[in-house]
Amino acid sequence: MIILKAPYVQNRTFKKTNVMKGLTITILATAMCLFTIGCNTSNKEKPSPKAKTTSQLNKKKPKGLQKGCYVYNDNRSTISLHVIEKEDTITGTLLIALAEKDKNTGTFSGHIKDSVLLADYFFESEGVESVREVAFKIKNDTLVQGYGPMELKDSIQVFKNPSSLTFDAEFPLVKKACVD
Repeated sequence: MIILKAPYVQNRTFKKTNVMKGLTITILATAMCLFTIGCNTSNKEKPSPKAKTTSQLNKKKPKGLQKGCYVYNDNRSTISLHVIEKEDTITGTLLIALAEKDKNTGTFSGHIKDSVLLADYFFESEGVESVREVAFKIKNDTLVQGYGPMELKDSIQVFKNPSSLTFDAEFPLVKKACVD
């Protein structure tokens, strides 16, 4: 009787070791590939389909009062409102030069409520300094001046009822580039 136990076990162990080495190398190679691919993937966020590009945003009209100039000009009459600060209090300059009327120029300070800029207008006309309330309805990039009955209160002309003003589009002030 011939016993082949030792070489058989040794041969079997040898084959098992080779298979294990090959499997280990394959697993390590796969892991290295996945690691390399994972490291090369950029962390850039992909824009969502609903995200808008800068050019698309620039084409859209801004809504509401913006810093800058709003102008009405028909070659005989000019109204120019320049918004300088837009925080809780809106401030700026205002020039009103209507045909066949006294020109007045000055500064304003006010607040926005229900899409209406209501402000105190400190102006000079014919050498006399005065203060009166002014109102402008905000419609996209246009301001429409409000009119209504006024009364004298603490030396200032104020609207009797600011909530019932008439906004006449006869002199629409359109947002434009400021010209000094």
